[in-house]
Amino acid sequence: MTDTWSQRWSRRGKLAAAAQAPSRVPAPGMISFVFGDPDVPSLPLEDMAEAAEYLAEHNRRDALAYQNAITDGELNAALAEKLARDQGIHVQPEQIFVSHGASAGLSLLCDMLIDPGDVVLADAPAWMGATNMFRLAGAEVRGVDVGEDGADPAQVEAILDDLAREGRTPKFFYTIPTFQNPEGVELSLERRHALAKLADERDLLIVEDDAYVDLRFSGAPKPTLFSLSQRGNVIFSGTLSKTIAAGLRLGYLVGPADVVATLARGAVDTLRNSYTAALADWYIRSGRLAEHIQHLRQIYREKCHRMLAALEREMPAGTSWTRPSGGFFIWLTLPEGVDAVDLLPAAREAGVDYIPGTAFYSDGRGRRNLRLSYSGVTVEQIDEGIARLAKVTRAALAQTAATAD
Repeated sequence: MTDTWSQRWSRRGKLAAAAQAPSRVPAPGMISFVFGDPDVPSLPLEDMAEAAEYLAEHNRRDALAYQNAITDGELNAALAEKLARDQGIHVQPEQIFVSHGASAGLSLLCDMLIDPGDVVLADAPAWMGATNMFRLAGAEVRGVDVGEDGADPAQVEAILDDLAREGRTPKFFYTIPTFQNPEGVELSLERRHALAKLADERDLLIVEDDAYVDLRFSGAPKPTLFSLSQRGNVIFSGTLSKTIAAGLRLGYLVGPADVVATLARGAVDTLRNSYTAALADWYIRSGRLAEHIQHLRQIYREKCHRMLAALEREMPAGTSWTRPSGGFFIWLTLPEGVDAVDLLPAAREAGVDYIPGTAFYSDGRGRRNLRLSYSGVTVEQIDEGIARLAKVTRAALAQTAATAD
């Protein structure tokens, strides 16, 4: 990059220029556990072709025209029915804003809510895509520790008290309560009720990102924070990327109708991706999505269990990991003395890639942690990749022991 361009960037541009984005195309022979990509062979290509044929046969030229992001019919109505049936969220179609992927919806929230210098609370560790957006918007991010039962409501309350003493109020608390990214854990029922109560009593806005809520393969479903809040202090973020196809770029925000309408007016592109919305509407109404989700649950159950078995078989003593009931991710803690950041070059040299835990914290923590995604790789790659990871981990342990001697 030229010196001239380094002077042109805004504050936001300079942050983006300094960031490094890993390639989605792994090097030849590399087994990558980096990205939470859907299982490619399961993508419903034939169903989408049938949906497109339906639109053509029924002269749906409107699906190729401009459409508002908020409507009282088609995809918004189909999503309202699905949310009521599957998540216990009872809303009208006009309470749903359809965005160009869930990330675009979250980016819109940042544009509409965050001013430079504001405080945002977020899971710690948290999905780095979200925290990067918050920092690009100029926010200070304060982490809420995530444990086996999800984010800690007591810590949220303590942070609120600390901020109140500083004369500050956070704009919102961002959390992934179900099969959290990166840990794969689930917010307990007790903590869900506590967070919803805290939101209502302290007037705290919660942004509930439930990208993986449909992909439960064990355990009983739990109520959403949105359905538990009595005062409308939760914005629900959903997506069809994990269940239909990421390439459709369809996400959605759910909230009070007047709030959603204001969000829509603030969007750079106030129109929906009308053609893919029409495809998704057909897919949901035909019942194919419900069938497909059942199929996906079986796929991700097998992959998750395969990775858990491989970790149990291959990794050295002192290694621990989460045991998800759904979603895409396992959070691994390396043995004492092994650093995930320092280990990464050797891992890549051995042909396996991952994201170190430090990428998910804003305070330098996570050096013994790493995120493993099982969703987009084959079961054979899982076995081989974990074997490679175990080999370099054992080598690092031996080196640590030799240095100590």
